[in-house]
Amino acid sequence: MRFGKWWTWIVVLVLAGGCTLPLGADKPALKQEQTPKPKAQPMMDLSVKPSELLKRGDARAMALVGPGKYGDDRYDRAKVEKELDKIPSNASPEEIYDKLIALLANDYRPYVKKYDNFKAYIETKTTPMPKEAKLAALPEGKRMNVVILLDDSGSMAGKVPGGVKLDLAKKAVKEFAAKFPEGANVSLRVYGHKGTNQPKDKALSCQSSEVIYSSSRYEERRLQQALNGLKPGGWTPLAKVIQDAQRDLVSRGGEGATNIVYVVSDGVETCGGDPVAAAQALHASNIQAVVNIIGFDVDDSGQRALKAVSDAGGGTFATVDNQTELEEAFDAEYNRLYDEWTRWGNENYDKVTKEGNRKYDELTKVENEFYDSKTQEINRLWDAKNYLDSKRGFISDLGDMISQRSNLLGDYIFDEGNQLKEQVLKHQDEMQDAILEKQNQEQDRVLQKQSQ
Repeated sequence: MRFGKWWTWIVVLVLAGGCTLPLGADKPALKQEQTPKPKAQPMMDLSVKPSELLKRGDARAMALVGPGKYGDDRYDRAKVEKELDKIPSNASPEEIYDKLIALLANDYRPYVKKYDNFKAYIETKTTPMPKEAKLAALPEGKRMNVVILLDDSGSMAGKVPGGVKLDLAKKAVKEFAAKFPEGANVSLRVYGHKGTNQPKDKALSCQSSEVIYSSSRYEERRLQQALNGLKPGGWTPLAKVIQDAQRDLVSRGGEGATNIVYVVSDGVETCGGDPVAAAQALHASNIQAVVNIIGFDVDDSGQRALKAVSDAGGGTFATVDNQTELEEAFDAEYNRLYDEWTRWGNENYDKVTKEGNRKYDELTKVENEFYDSKTQEINRLWDAKNYLDSKRGFISDLGDMISQRSNLLGDYIFDEGNQLKEQVLKHQDEMQDAILEKQNQEQDRVLQKQSQ
C-alpha cells in the first residue's frame, strides 16, 4: 500500500473500525562544493607583431589580436586587393603576414572571454547534504507539521486479535511518533475522551477534543505520560476533530508546509457530523491535506463510510484485520519513505545531468562558432596570398605561416574547450556520486529504523 503524494496526508487509522499510522519525511539539503572560478588572463601586449606571436606559438595571444580593418562582416574583397597592391615589392613574408592580419583578422576576443569566464562547476539548488544530517531530515526549505488524532471513545475498549484497541493505538502512536523527521512539529490530540458513551453524556463527549502533547522534537517520556492518562470515554466526533486539525495546522503556518494528520479511530462518526465534508474541506484548503484511511476490523458498512471519507480527501482506503496486518501497514509508509529517497535521487541526478549537458552544449557552441570564424579568416588569408602570388610570384613562406596560424588557432579552440568540458563532466560526476551516496545513506537509515 502506498500513501499519498509528498505534500500532506491525513491518515485515518481505524481499530475494530480502525487504527493505523504512517511516517513521512525527505530531505536533501546538499551543500555545494564549488570548484574555483577560472581567473581571466590579462590581455596581451598588442604592440607585439603578429608574426612574432606566430613564432612563439602563442595561440591565445594571437586570438587577442584583432579585429582587422576588413575582418568579420566588414570584408570587401575589392578593397582588400587595393590594400594588397600597396605592399612594397621588397616586403618580407613576415611583413606581408603582419599586413594581412591587420587587414583580415577576425575578432576572436569574445570567444576568448567566454572561455576565460566560463563556470565549469554545476550550479544547482540541490547539492550534497552535510554528513551529519539526521534520518529523514526535512527537505531543504520545507516545514512539517504532524497532528495525531486519537479516538478515545468508549468503543476503543473493545478487543481485537492482539489486544485492546486503545492499547494497540497507544503503542502505535508512541512507536510511530519516534520516527518523524528531526524538526517536525508533532502534536497529539484526543477526542471523544470526556463522559461516557451513554446518551446523557453525548453532548459533552461530542464536543471533547484536546491537545495533550506538542513538541518540535520527540520526547518519549512526556508522550508516554500523556498516553498513560487515557481511558476509553464516550462518543466519536470524527468530523469535529478533522476540523480541529485543520485549525491546528493553520495556526502553525501550515500553508506551504508539509502537513500530516493521522486520525486513529475505531469506526465511523457517531456525533452527527459530516467527516466526508470535513476531509474534503481540508483537502481543498491551502493546507492541501490528503486523507488516507486504514480500517481495522471494520464491517462492510463502516468500510464504505470510511472509504467515502478517504475519497473526499483525495487519498486511499485499506482495511486490516489484526495487529500483524496493522504493523505491515506501518511498514508500507517506510516503503513510501524509501521510495521518496529514490524519487529524490532520480530527480536530482537528472537535474545535474541536464545542467551538465547544457554547459557541455554551451561549450560546443562556442567551439563551433570560434572554429567557423577561424575557417572564414583563414580562407580569406589564402585568397589574399593567391592574389599576391598572381601579382608578384609564389610566396612559399607566407603559405607556411597561414597554415601554422590555422593549426595553432584550431588547437587552441578545441584544447581550451575540451579542458572545460572535462571539468564540467568531472563536477557532474562528483555531484551525482554525492546524490547517490546520500540517497543510499538515507535509505539504509530508513531500513534500520524500520527494523527496530
